Amino acid sequence: MKIFSLLLTYPLFMSIYWIIGTIYYAVFKELRLKKLPNYENQTEGITFLIPCYNEEDTIEDTIKSILDLKFPLKEVIVINDGSSDNSEQVVMDLQKDLDFIFVNLKKNNGKANALNEGIKHANYNYIMGIDADTIVDDNAPYFMIESFKQDPKLAAVTGNPRIRNKSSILGKIQAIEYASMVGSIKRAQSIAGKINTISGVFTLFRKEAIQQVGGWDIDMITEDIAISWKFHLNDWRIKYEPRALCWMLVPETIGGLWKQRIRWAQGGQEVLIRDFKQSLKTFNLAQYLLLFEQIVSLVWVYSVVILLALSIINTDFLDISFLQYQFT
Repeated sequence: MKIFSLLLTYPLFMSIYWIIGTIYYAVFKELRLKKLPNYENQTEGITFLIPCYNEEDTIEDTIKSILDLKFPLKEVIVINDGSSDNSEQVVMDLQKDLDFIFVNLKKNNGKANALNEGIKHANYNYIMGIDADTIVDDNAPYFMIESFKQDPKLAAVTGNPRIRNKSSILGKIQAIEYASMVGSIKRAQSIAGKINTISGVFTLFRKEAIQQVGGWDIDMITEDIAISWKFHLNDWRIKYEPRALCWMLVPETIGGLWKQRIRWAQGGQEVLIRDFKQSLKTFNLAQYLLLFEQIVSLVWVYSVVILLALSIINTDFLDISFLQYQFT
């Protein structure tokens, strides 16, 4: 059946595109990068924003790991986003012995709002947003901040997240996904000119750029995708830094993973609807490629859903003979 061939064409084409982009990036960019950062002459500081919602089991390790980083000029701001568990008390107890700022919001208004509240207290020109279950590699801040010195229009440097919890099969699968597919997509998009989205888990921002685009959007379900597109549409750039590593926790249940991926899909759709017209007006090929990828991805997903629904309604719809036709 031709419709099946058509549906198989898109992921096959994108896979080839990502592989070619990754190889090009590796040969002409990544292999030329220094293995160790420049530790000297660090005159710029970084404010670490850690939004926290019901993270009583992980927030302590994250705060301590950031404070233990050897990067010299840093401050840590923890934002409790109206947690209903014991996160507030855990952070307050830690603050008795550790040096960080605590912004305690009593009402849960989402991660974007928490970040917007946190940045109000930031004293440095560079802002690193990390999740409350994330451990940052010691060299990562050095690698990331170096890029800003070379490009005054660079808004954000997104890092290379790795998986901490690999004890389950689902965790191992996601570890492979992040190490291969997610990294490949960002490398290929870097070659094309624009990265679709920063990593909400781990990104270093220029504070000026955040302020210029109006901060994080509280009305968008995925604040990372939303602010990425705002950067693109306001002539800022985003860079992927594969040497900047962090370790994060991922869902280890089917339900948790499904909820996460539905959220990502919905967030991409919201951004596409909001920024479609403005993207068309950019007359920028890289922006058009992002737009094309988003639109075709959504069309492909809905087509698969419709096809599966039809197959359930009509049991003869998926006659095995089409497979024999395709592969003989």
